[in-house]
Amino acid sequence: MLRDKKVYEILVVEDNPGDYTILEDLLIDRLSKPMIDHAKTFKAANVFLKDLNMRYDVVLLDLSLPDKNGVILVQEMLQLAGNTPVIVLTGYTDIAFSIKSISLGVEDYLLKEDLSPDLLYRTIVYAIQRKKSVKELEESERRYSDLFQFSPEPVMVYDMSSLKFLSVNKAAIEKYGYSEAEFLQLTMSDVEEDDSDADNIAATVFRNFKLGVNIRHRKSNGELFYVAIHTSMLQLNNQPVAIINASDISQTVEYLKAIEAYTVKLKEIAWTQSHIVRAPLSRMMGIVNVLKQIGTTNPEFKEWVIHFDNSAKELDSIILDITKKTEAIKIGE
Repeated sequence: MLRDKKVYEILVVEDNPGDYTILEDLLIDRLSKPMIDHAKTFKAANVFLKDLNMRYDVVLLDLSLPDKNGVILVQEMLQLAGNTPVIVLTGYTDIAFSIKSISLGVEDYLLKEDLSPDLLYRTIVYAIQRKKSVKELEESERRYSDLFQFSPEPVMVYDMSSLKFLSVNKAAIEKYGYSEAEFLQLTMSDVEEDDSDADNIAATVFRNFKLGVNIRHRKSNGELFYVAIHTSMLQLNNQPVAIINASDISQTVEYLKAIEAYTVKLKEIAWTQSHIVRAPLSRMMGIVNVLKQIGTTNPEFKEWVIHFDNSAKELDSIILDITKKTEAIKIGE
């Protein structure tokens, strides 16, 4: 029979010498390099598990030790073992409690009378893998929790059917001014104000600069601010929920509104140049053509010169007005 060549470090906590010998033989049957430590009491196991140089892959625990047994033994052993999986070894008389021990946190239990090399080996390997998977899942959840809590932008989770908030991060609490308890009594409708028609310039800015929907959120003190919403959908306990990231873009919107207003003024100036300035200029050009045709000896010459002079002065006045309007434009007005 092939034996697993991986090195397994195993702590066997068993006070019965005969049972320990059987376990040792079973382990050697399937493991080519088992590193086995033997503790006959809880106190001895405590010394092994607190040794910083020892990193066990699994603990095999007898439920009845001379100095500790039952619930207290399981609970304290699990605390000592930490991330090391614990497998309970028991007799038929302890099977009910062995099953209960699963709920306390042990990885599995084995009846001593039913032990075989394959059963013990599979149980150990599965227990190690389960513990590893649980640890990776917990670390993953912790990382995502940190990303959620420490995001600099407000992040909120709400039920899509009721719109009620289910969770909010620290940035949301700070930004909106509600406590976490107050937040969880609110819905998205309580903080959202869709006023896309209330501010025509803002609506134009959102449309022209592709900022999405012109929407503002309301703080606890009633203050409104523009937000850019990024939404993700997922299932939580078979219920559809939305995770939103609400970025405050009020300064951006105000800046773009200033640009939009500036553009409007520039268009007014362009219209002035296109229509008002061209009118007297066209007349002047016409007068010049007439002067070229009639010559200086015509009796009406002086009258045409007067018209020319007046048109020139009118053009000068308009140009000065355009200059004043241009100089008066300031971003943010």
